[in-house]
Amino acid sequence: MRVALSGRTILDGLTFQIPAGSFVGLLGPNGSGKTTLIRTISGVLPYSGQLFLEGRPLQRWPRRALARRVAVVRQAPTLAFDFTVEDIVLMGRAPHKGWLEPFTDADRARVRAALAAVDLADAAHRLIHTLSGGEQQRVFLAQALAQEADLLLLDEPTAHLDVHYQFELLERIRGLVAEGRTVVAVFHDLSLAARYADRLLVLHQGHLVADGPPDEVLTEDLIARVFRMAARIHRLPDGTPCIQYLHPITETTTHA
Repeated sequence: MRVALSGRTILDGLTFQIPAGSFVGLLGPNGSGKTTLIRTISGVLPYSGQLFLEGRPLQRWPRRALARRVAVVRQAPTLAFDFTVEDIVLMGRAPHKGWLEPFTDADRARVRAALAAVDLADAAHRLIHTLSGGEQQRVFLAQALAQEADLLLLDEPTAHLDVHYQFELLERIRGLVAEGRTVVAVFHDLSLAARYADRLLVLHQGHLVADGPPDEVLTEDLIARVFRMAARIHRLPDGTPCIQYLHPITETTTHA
């Protein structure tokens, strides 16, 4: 698969599979193409090559049908108006509605269930800007749940969140995977990705340079080559890689 924007190649030569019911972490330095890949999988950006969803070429999916299968949670979404939590989550039902078709009691029941799933049932009538950053991220996750999509694409879901909320949100996302949903999430924190993802895809300069389980992908050599950091890999009791960063690698340093 190849993606070019304004004549500039952003992604090139990518070959990968995302198994149903898996949690895939997408890693790479700034500018490596992570958000571009998320937007491409969601059907927003054009591409050349082959990209399939449920065995069907992505380009052949009608827009509304695709929106029922794929939900995107952007990094720290911002809203021009101060909607209520319920109204924001209700927007996730739009792909299931016809032109000017009103929302029904069944739609609102889906919203209540989605808010309950992220432990925000009591916040339905609050204004979004009265919520903490972690709570707002959970609202947009609830919107994706109300959309009833099988594939969730999360662009840096833990960005700008305190450590507590990062772990809390990822535990909830991990629970969704256990229930059968498929998740692809962009991470900047390599240790968090290793802890929660089943599989990691690593992008570097628009190319896929690693694909596999966290304990195989996250090596000291890869971190040095791709992220330009000298590091040591420690193992938690369950075998999960935990990264200790030592120092940045420059042209005059080595990573031996």
